[in-house]
Amino acid sequence: MLKPVAFSDCLTKIDHRPVTPLFITRRPLLPLTLLTYNSATINNDLTNEQPSLDILFQAITRRSCSEQMDNENFEVLGDSFLKLMVSMALYYRYPSASPGLLTAEKIKQISNENLYRLAVQKQLKNYLNVKKIVFRGKDANWLPPGYNKINETELTTSQQYSQQNAKRKAFSDMIEAFIGAFLISTNYITTIKFMDWLGLDVMPNNTQAYLIAAFTHPSNYANRITDCYERLEFLGDALLDFLVTRHVFVNYNQNVTPGKVTDIRQDLSNNGRLAYILVACDLHKKILHNSTDMFSQISSYAGDEDLFPKDQSTDEYLSKWMNLAYLNKRKTSISIYDLDQWADSTAPKALADVFEALVGAIFLDSGNCLATVWRVIEPLLRKYIDQSIIHPNLNSIRSFSEHGGKLIKESIDKGGDTQMAVCIVQMPNGSLFEGRDVNKKLAKANACRKAMKQHQHNENMFQQTG
Repeated sequence: MLKPVAFSDCLTKIDHRPVTPLFITRRPLLPLTLLTYNSATINNDLTNEQPSLDILFQAITRRSCSEQMDNENFEVLGDSFLKLMVSMALYYRYPSASPGLLTAEKIKQISNENLYRLAVQKQLKNYLNVKKIVFRGKDANWLPPGYNKINETELTTSQQYSQQNAKRKAFSDMIEAFIGAFLISTNYITTIKFMDWLGLDVMPNNTQAYLIAAFTHPSNYANRITDCYERLEFLGDALLDFLVTRHVFVNYNQNVTPGKVTDIRQDLSNNGRLAYILVACDLHKKILHNSTDMFSQISSYAGDEDLFPKDQSTDEYLSKWMNLAYLNKRKTSISIYDLDQWADSTAPKALADVFEALVGAIFLDSGNCLATVWRVIEPLLRKYIDQSIIHPNLNSIRSFSEHGGKLIKESIDKGGDTQMAVCIVQMPNGSLFEGRDVNKKLAKANACRKAMKQHQHNENMFQQTG
C-alpha cells in the first residue's frame, strides 16, 4: 500500500530562489529599426522569438511580493511602447480626425479599465503574483495543487488558499509589463503581434505625410495643401516618450528607478525644455502662421539675451543651462528649479508643440525609422538626460512631498485684468512658500520649486559650515 503524501512532504524539496534577470543583459540595444508594418508584415514574420520563463515571471510579479525582482521597469517601458503603437495606429487609420479626437480615442484604449478588461478576456489575471509566498507558520498562504486547508477544530474542509486581493490597476500594470517583457526579449514585430493578440488596436494602414505640416500653425489659413502641425504633434509626443524611455533604460539601467524615468520623461517633455531647444536651433523662424500674438510671444522669448546670448553657438546654448557653474554666475543666481519655472512661464506653447511635430514628421518622412529620429534629436537631448540622471529631483511636487511638505491653500486671485491661481505650501520647519501661475497645477509646481530651492540652499550652507 502506498504511503499518503503529507503536506510537509511538499515543502522539503522546494528551492524558492527565483532567477533575477538583469534588464540590460537581455536586450542590450533594443535596436532602433523601421516601424513600417501592416497585416502582411505581421503574418510573414516567422522569427518565433518569445520571452523566457524567468522574464515572464518577472512581468507578473508585483513589488509587494518581496521577490528579488518586480515588473515595474517592464511596466514603464511597455507603457511608452503601448502609447506609441496606439498613437501610430490612430494617426494612420483616421487621416482626417482632429488631434482632440485622436487623443480621446488613445486615452480610451490605453486606460487602466480597458487593459484590465483585456487581462480578464485573455484569462491572464490569474497569473498575477501579488503576495509574498509563506510556506510555514501562522501566516502560511500556500497550498500544493489539489490540497485543502483542514480546520483543526471542526475537522471540515475550508477555503483553499488560492486567492489574492489586488486592485484593478495591478492587472493593467501587468499587461504593460508583458509588453515590456516581449519588447526586450523578442523584437518589435513579435511584440506588436502579442499586443494584437491581446486585443489592442495597433494595426495601422500606411499612408504618406508632409514635413511642411510640422511647421504649420493652425492660424496659417493660406496653406491649403498640407495639414497643420497638431496631428504630427500627437504622434511626435508618443515617439519622444518612447525614445527617451528606451535610451534611459539601455544606457542608465543600473542607476534608474521607474519613478526617476517618469520624472525624466516629464522634464524633457515640458514646454520650457522643448521650446528652448527649438529656438536654440533657430527653427522658430520656420513656423508658418498668421498670428500677431504668437509673433509677439515668440519674438519676446527668442529675443531674451539671458536665455539666448547673441555671441553663443547652438551647442553653447544647449550646454550652458546644464552647467550649474554658469547658473551660479548669473545675476539672479538661478537654480535648476528656477530655470524650470522661468522657462515654463515664458515659453510659448506653440514652440514645444512644433518640436514634437518635427519629431513626428522626421519619423514619417524617414519611412517610420526610429534610428533616423533618434539620430536627429539625441544630440539635442543628451545633455538634458545626463543632467537629469545626476539630479533626479526634477519633479518639484514629488520632491516636495518626499521631503515632508504639505499643501496649505489653493485659490484664484481675480484682481487686475487677468485671474491667477495661487498656491501656498509649507515645509516641515514651518516655512511657507507661495506660487502663482495661470492654473492651479502650475501654481503648485512653482510654490514647490521655491520650497525646494530654499531647502537646497539650506543643505548647501550646512555642508559648507560642517
